[in-house]
Amino acid sequence: MKKTFTSFKMLRVLALTVLLGTAFSAIFGNLPAENPLKAYAIESGEYLRIITDDTPFYADKSAETPLFYLPYTYYVRVISRGELFSHVEYGSGGAAIDGFVPTGKLFYDGLPVENPFPDVKTLTANTAVLYKTAALSDTVQFVFEGRELYLYGKYPSPQGKILYYVGYNDKLGYVKEEDILPFTIKNHPNELTFLPPEPEPVPEPETTPEEKQKDPVFTLRIAIFAVLGLAGVIALIVALNKKPKPSPAASYYDENDYE
Repeated sequence: MKKTFTSFKMLRVLALTVLLGTAFSAIFGNLPAENPLKAYAIESGEYLRIITDDTPFYADKSAETPLFYLPYTYYVRVISRGELFSHVEYGSGGAAIDGFVPTGKLFYDGLPVENPFPDVKTLTANTAVLYKTAALSDTVQFVFEGRELYLYGKYPSPQGKILYYVGYNDKLGYVKEEDILPFTIKNHPNELTFLPPEPEPVPEPETTPEEKQKDPVFTLRIAIFAVLGLAGVIALIVALNKKPKPSPAASYYDENDYE
């Protein structure tokens, strides 16, 4: 009896283990990979794509405060890929700079890459200050109106202002948005393969005459048309059968009739 009870108990434990394993697999087995690059062997010199507007570029791995945010749809060149951060190079119009970007923020699209970095230049709108940090506390130098700046990326300052990280005369720093002329950065011409495809419109199935007859809306329309048609026919019959009223005879009075 004791042996039978022990066997039954072992079967319950085994069944519970299988049940828990199945549930665990169902819940966690289909989760996406934490890093989309794990499936690819990324080598030095390859390009990874910037797929969000909030991809930060850091000067070092400490990742305390980003220098700026990289422009959407463009690329960085891999120097070395890490699990959390990848060491990359960015910038062509000005001096190329190297830094660190969260690996999970980058995307490998496998497309041929020409002009991977945006070559965007603008001019100072007035005498501007080139700041060393985004806190706008340390001044690098003053830059007179009409001087050309190379733009690396945008950064919202702690003071609520929009700043741009720029290069000028081999010096790097921040300028305020209001101190430069307006500019635009078009998307990179490569296809946006990282976006999910738009669903194709599903064509409506054709309705057969038999199905139309079963359709209550169709039946109601037919009934309305029939009623309107019948009313029109009745109105026409009434109009045709209506006899005109005889006009009253005009009386003629001659004063000689009573003489």
